[in-house]
Amino acid sequence: MKLESINVNMEKDKENKPVDMDRAMRMWIHCNCCFVHFVDRENTLFLLACNHFICNKCVTAKLGRTPADAATYTCPICKRLVRARVVNNALPRNIKDLLHPSPWNDGLQHEQIDNFQKAHQKSLEQQIVRKEREVIKLDKDLELAQKIIRKHYFDHQQLRMERKQLEFQVQKVQRQAQLRKEEAKQRIIRQRTTSPNDRLAASRRTNDSMQQIKRKRSESVEPEKHQESNGITSFVHYNDHSFEL
Repeated sequence: MKLESINVNMEKDKENKPVDMDRAMRMWIHCNCCFVHFVDRENTLFLLACNHFICNKCVTAKLGRTPADAATYTCPICKRLVRARVVNNALPRNIKDLLHPSPWNDGLQHEQIDNFQKAHQKSLEQQIVRKEREVIKLDKDLELAQKIIRKHYFDHQQLRMERKQLEFQVQKVQRQAQLRKEEAKQRIIRQRTTSPNDRLAASRRTNDSMQQIKRKRSESVEPEKHQESNGITSFVHYNDHSFEL
């Protein structure tokens, strides 16, 4: 209960925390190339003579011939070779006034200042719109990727089931083949364990049965052979069964 009360109090403090208006009024000052904000203090920001803000990571500096010569910078936006000033409190008055959050309160010529600030605000808004479109596209791509992955997962599961069924069938065939091998081995063992007399008696029994079959067949064929030898076809006489027509 104590931890929950502490978390609730912390959330209330966050809700009641006042917004830093000075920071909010300076959020429009950003690098026109990588869009890093000046108030984040991550990189050093330069204001070029072409009225573009560029950070130290996006600009290329070219030193002068002598130490007294000011460095020149190649603007990555307009590709011009220009002078630059570091954006800080040491800016000259005429340049620093361009960053004034409310020039109308101090009686400045705010039309030029408003145009300067609105141009950079528009650049930032366009970047926000581009990022929102990129996020929407990434969300669609992510949704499509999830569908494809889900389909691949189901196909993979189906293939796993088919593989298990095939493995079961292979095991069944292997067991049947093993049983047949064992039966053949047992048959060979039984044949080897039987005595020669038993094998001779079994062969005699088979021979006697074959001779009996041949004898019966010859007896049934003898009358026909007798008739054919005389060259005369006659009736075959069977047992006399008297009856009246």
